[in-house]
Amino acid sequence: MKVTLRFVLPSDAEFVQQYASYPEISETSNVPYPYPDGAGESWAKMVMAKREQGISYVFTILFEDQFAGVMSLNAVDLTEKTAELDYWIAVPFWNRGIGKVAAQKAIDFAFHELDLQILRSACLVSNKGSLKVLEKNGFKKVNDFVFEDGKFKDKTGCRLELHR
Repeated sequence: MKVTLRFVLPSDAEFVQQYASYPEISETSNVPYPYPDGAGESWAKMVMAKREQGISYVFTILFEDQFAGVMSLNAVDLTEKTAELDYWIAVPFWNRGIGKVAAQKAIDFAFHELDLQILRSACLVSNKGSLKVLEKNGFKKVNDFVFEDGKFKDKTGCRLELHR
C-alpha cells in the first residue's frame, strides 16, 4: 500500500471540494455541510498561507497517487513544542488503513522535522475509526468531554495526546 503525504497545492482544491462535500465527512469533523461552492479553493489558499507563517502544516494524503484526504498539524507552537493533529479521509478510501499510515507520516514530520514534543487530537467518541487510527499510532486518551456549543453540542468527544 503506497500512502504518501505532500503539502497542499492549489490543484488539490477541486478534490477537497469534491470529497469534503460528502455528508459523512461533516458528521465527524468541522467541515461544513453542505460544503460551500468555491470553498476548496479558498481553503487551499488559507492553508498554504498558514504553512508559510509556520502555524499550520497541512498535507494532502495520496493513496496510490490519488487524492485520499487531508492530514493537518494545526496550532503549531514551536515554543511549547506542541501541535494538534487533525484529518479526514475521503469516503471512497475509508477502511483501507490509509489514515493510520498517513497519521504516522505526519507524526514523524512533527517530531523529526519540527522537533515537537507533544501532539494532541480529539474526536467524537462515536467515531471509532478515528479513535482506532490515533490509538494505533500511540495516542493515549486524556479525557472525555461534552461539547458545550457548535455543531456537536451535547455530544461526547475524546481528547488524546502523544508524547515524543
